[in-house]
Amino acid sequence: MLKLLYLTDTHLRGTAPASRTDDFAAAVKAKLAEVVGLAEFLNAAAVVHGGDLFDLPEPGVGQVGEYLEILSKLHVPVFVVPGNHDIYGHNPSTLPRTLLGLLARVGVVQILGREPVIIEGGGVRVRLTGQGFHPEMDRRGPAEDYAVPPAAADGCDYAVHVVHGMLLPRAEISSAPFLPAATAAEDVLAVTGADYILAGHYHSPWEVCAGGRVAVNPGALVRVTSEARELARRPQVMVIEACRDGIRHRYILLSSARPGEEVLDTARLDADRAREEARAEFLASLEAFGGGSHGVDPEEVLRETMARMGVGPEVEAEVWWRFQEAMAGL
Repeated sequence: MLKLLYLTDTHLRGTAPASRTDDFAAAVKAKLAEVVGLAEFLNAAAVVHGGDLFDLPEPGVGQVGEYLEILSKLHVPVFVVPGNHDIYGHNPSTLPRTLLGLLARVGVVQILGREPVIIEGGGVRVRLTGQGFHPEMDRRGPAEDYAVPPAAADGCDYAVHVVHGMLLPRAEISSAPFLPAATAAEDVLAVTGADYILAGHYHSPWEVCAGGRVAVNPGALVRVTSEARELARRPQVMVIEACRDGIRHRYILLSSARPGEEVLDTARLDADRAREEARAEFLASLEAFGGGSHGVDPEEVLRETMARMGVGPEVEAEVWWRFQEAMAGL
């Protein structure tokens, strides 16, 4: 049997989020150590990361260095797709200037792209491909970023495609109408040849199965905001098990992750809930008045403003860097 250990959205950073009341660095180190231990215990053939390995393209190397020291104890390949936080200005071409790009250059991680990576073991061949975040993610047809050929096209038994995008169940999209952009998992499963689509970006877990294919997100490894769903959720990783008889997955709750009420500031929870309710009411009133939906997602506002102003790539990169620095302090 061939096993892949999947996790996503670790958001490694040099400072603690304002929403955390515990020793955040110690909590992250405990989770990473548990991941390393699980990879060895499961005899995983590889560790796969769904993006946003870091919270900033160039995080503080002091604290982050301690995290990387733990991950260096992994004795299997580590495959990563770049998330929006891993690059500057949502621009994939900036990857070489980032810490993730540096780790790829020195061979600590391998960046997944459209060029297939074949992993063999247990009598099966699994093809890995990936799609990192870019400005048009979830703003074009689902086939563009989420669809890949069937595994047999490369002489493999199974195909796994990893994407850092706002892939969600259709019901989840319908319940959150003010998302700046999102792609329905059901639409993706209808057009892809992959047996598994592994998603990141969205921090809450979900899964959709259709036609013998699976799209899934186990949720972020860390909790960085005081939201009701983050308070209730327990971080987990996912194991994909492939053998000649089929391919399946299971979740493993991290024993090192403490309950949300022990690590998140519940006082901020009420303030965040009131802010979201006020935001929803405001947007609903705009939609009723203007006959259309409106988004006030900060990233969306920045993107539209810079597009209207026609700023150059250097200015855009600087704006996104400052935005991400500000968000890291929240």
